[in-house]
Amino acid sequence: MTRPQLFGEGVRRSTGNQARRYNLLAARLIAELVTNSLGPRGMDKMFVDVMGEVTVTKDGATLLRKIDVEHPAAKVIIEASNAVDNEVGDGTTSVVVLAGALVRRAEELLAIGIAPSTIIDGYSKALDISLKALKEISQKCESSDRLVMKRLARTCLASKPLSYAGDKALDIILQAVCSVTDFEKEQVEIDDIKIEEKQGNMTDFQLVSGVVIDKTIDSSSMPKAVAPARIILIDDDLEGKRTRTDAEIRINSPEMIKSYSDGEAMMIRSKIQHIIDSGANVVISRKGINTFAQSLLKEHGIISLRRVKENDLMWLAKATGASVSARLDHEHGHEHEHHHHHDYNHYHHHDIEITLGHAEKVYEKQVGDDRMVFVEGCRDPRSVTILVRANSKRTLDEFHRSALDAINVLKDFIKNPAVVAGGGATEAAIARRMRIEAGNYEGREQLVIQKFADALEEIPIIIARNAGMNSIDTLAELRSRHALSNGKAMTVGVDAIGRKVADMLPDVIEPAVVKEQVIKTAVEAVNLLIRVDDVLMAKPKMQTHSHNDGTEHSHAGGDKEHRHDHFDRLGKKQRQMHHYY
Repeated sequence: MTRPQLFGEGVRRSTGNQARRYNLLAARLIAELVTNSLGPRGMDKMFVDVMGEVTVTKDGATLLRKIDVEHPAAKVIIEASNAVDNEVGDGTTSVVVLAGALVRRAEELLAIGIAPSTIIDGYSKALDISLKALKEISQKCESSDRLVMKRLARTCLASKPLSYAGDKALDIILQAVCSVTDFEKEQVEIDDIKIEEKQGNMTDFQLVSGVVIDKTIDSSSMPKAVAPARIILIDDDLEGKRTRTDAEIRINSPEMIKSYSDGEAMMIRSKIQHIIDSGANVVISRKGINTFAQSLLKEHGIISLRRVKENDLMWLAKATGASVSARLDHEHGHEHEHHHHHDYNHYHHHDIEITLGHAEKVYEKQVGDDRMVFVEGCRDPRSVTILVRANSKRTLDEFHRSALDAINVLKDFIKNPAVVAGGGATEAAIARRMRIEAGNYEGREQLVIQKFADALEEIPIIIARNAGMNSIDTLAELRSRHALSNGKAMTVGVDAIGRKVADMLPDVIEPAVVKEQVIKTAVEAVNLLIRVDDVLMAKPKMQTHSHNDGTEHSHAGGDKEHRHDHFDRLGKKQRQMHHYY
């Protein structure tokens, strides 16, 4: 008698131990992919996508976001890495390595016949122990402590390629974060830091207290620089209206042509009169400015920039204190917003109120091959720009990612000012505590908790192995130094730069919140995988595809080349803020 067919065509099913074994294997393979990247001496990965775009990165999440994995269990690990990236912005490699280590320990435990539910309980208890230990180990600081922030940023950058740019990059990132932070409220919005990249020499990294716009001044006959600058930001056309739909204008006589074009010119003239009356000498617009308008502006020594991106306009408003005027003609009522209360010249004209922005200088400057416009020397900028230079697009992207990781680390610290020692010292200290506490549990859970401690110790071991140290000797020395000092040496870890086991304080530190997030996320992902014992795959492979921002879905024709980002084609949507680097 044959079994009745329960599922439709093409459903693959694996159950019980086999399903779990495959899931854990897939998760472990993903972890092996990024293991070599951990720590200051870790290696980079090169990824070439379908279109031949090359990404060279050491950032765990970036690589995992790009690769296209089929297996659902591998996706769980990748999502864990993404979650850490979005939440704390650093520690993306560590979470995958830790999850991989926990998976491997779970496989060993399953092999000796320990039930999955016991492993899950044990891991959860071990998680509680580690979070408690983490709280005791971490040291509270002042959120405005510059020295601690500098050390945090240095630790973060030490394991990133950006460290080649030296202390200069570090100081720039620190200064950038401090200038957009509100220390009283402990608030920092990292999108207020614009990262503009241009090919060039790595040492020409610079911080601009204002905004750098990747554009040139509209007309070559305008002044190349004005100082001090009074800036007006507009979101209004200074050119003839082009109609959206096909409209036609019926003209029966030559006079009508003239009156039509005069009407347009009048409209532009009156708008430009507003600008001149307001006393601005720099006009920055999101929309177009035609040559007629440019020549009128030029006569009054006004610089203009047209078709500037929306994001740039937002950064400019924050940096200079200007408001964005939606309309320059006076048919409309009040459309203004108050920014910081400074002594800005408010200018009223038929019910429009325009707040001008201020900067010491606005000028055009040659950067690499291109010319760029710098809006520099803002009085109290709520937004600043880091100009990143490197010899190739690949390095620029990687520097951008490194800088973001460092900025995120500082943000985490400002929000939760507590630090722990880096270099695997914290993991080793927690593992030691966990082995001691494991004795308080009876039966099989005790074994599970001890295995969890082993998994935690993988982090310092891998850092050591990537630095070319002997992993067995390192582990032995690390354990003995933590044990002999009876918990006093909680800050002894692996110094990968000096290739020795050493006390990591005061220089190598990480935000406690990053560690906490990494351990929590790793346990959550691994427990999810151990819980699954039945895998049913029903989707035909060919219809599934993923996009470069990591979203994935299936639909008919998904295997053929196609696009569904019609927004991008219309040019409506801006380049996303930093997160897709």
